[in-house]
Amino acid sequence: MALAGLGQAAALAEDEAAQPVEATGTPAKEAGPEAAEAPTAREKELLEQIRRLKAPRWRSFGACQYDWTTWRLSAKGVRTTTFRCGEPPITGNVAVFCPSLRISRQVADAQWESWRLPLSAGESAATGGEDQMVASLCANARPAPNAATEAPAQPGAVNKPKASPDPAKPATKPAAKPSATPKPAPQQAP
Repeated sequence: MALAGLGQAAALAEDEAAQPVEATGTPAKEAGPEAAEAPTAREKELLEQIRRLKAPRWRSFGACQYDWTTWRLSAKGVRTTTFRCGEPPITGNVAVFCPSLRISRQVADAQWESWRLPLSAGESAATGGEDQMVASLCANARPAPNAATEAPAQPGAVNKPKASPDPAKPATKPAAKPSATPKPAPQQAP
């Protein structure tokens, strides 16, 4: 019986000898996932970038696929990317305005469509699933700086034919302000 106790003591001594010892003479704790420090803000940013790089380029929603890696954000808060739907594929651009959850599409070189709510799979066999795409995009997108809260009045570019829809296009030019300096009255001859 005494030998069995010695065997356990020897096993414990071997375990302690195998562990690294800190300067204080106590065994050092092994670095595990729980012992690691929390990642810094920069590390979190880089990890998110790595996840985005690993993500598939095209994401499917209903009958359409959207190029998830090429989303662009305009100064007006409109997000645009390319899409392809059906077989043979119909390709074009899609614009999403997250504050109002509205979309506009441009097929090939045609004009941008009017802003509308996205279609579900039950509403359209050809482009259904837009609602899921908009929900996924807008739920995970960073807020747009100074984005308006209403849907744009008209999609389409101001001066460029293939530009993204402009959500805040003014309807008319402002009227010229009257001059603040009064004109001198005509002088009469003496």
